[in-house]
Amino acid sequence: MGVTDTEVLYMRRRAAPEDLQLALPSFAENGAPLCNGEPGLNGYRRLCYHCPHSRRSDVGLVCTLYDCRITVREKYALKAWKALREEILARDGNRCTICGVATDLHIHHLDCNRTNDAPENLTTLCDRCHSRIHRQGFYSSARTNDGKSALLK
Repeated sequence: MGVTDTEVLYMRRRAAPEDLQLALPSFAENGAPLCNGEPGLNGYRRLCYHCPHSRRSDVGLVCTLYDCRITVREKYALKAWKALREEILARDGNRCTICGVATDLHIHHLDCNRTNDAPENLTTLCDRCHSRIHRQGFYSSARTNDGKSALLK
């Protein structure tokens, strides 16, 4: 009896390389947690694979520092991130802080450090302004006196 295409796809998904091997830095016994002490905002597999406090166990990837399972593959799927995103959108009036557009909104890290989720480091940008910042090599944007963002290099 042969294996169906669906079964092959399922087996490949379960045996993805990122699920089988931790990154070399994760074997160092010391070091600060890569989630900056906020696993609810920053504890996700892609980051935790490189953290010295992650261990593989029979239940999957586990954070030994905060004694929790790491199940989320992307940070932006975490409940705590979604709540923070809504807070930042409301603070910025659900509009891009550069051009004022109210559609296709993103949250941008001013210092470009995806683990620094301090509200003062976050701003609301539309898809176009967000792309422009990253494409043109701008590293951050800062608020002016009128509350809008000014691009800074």
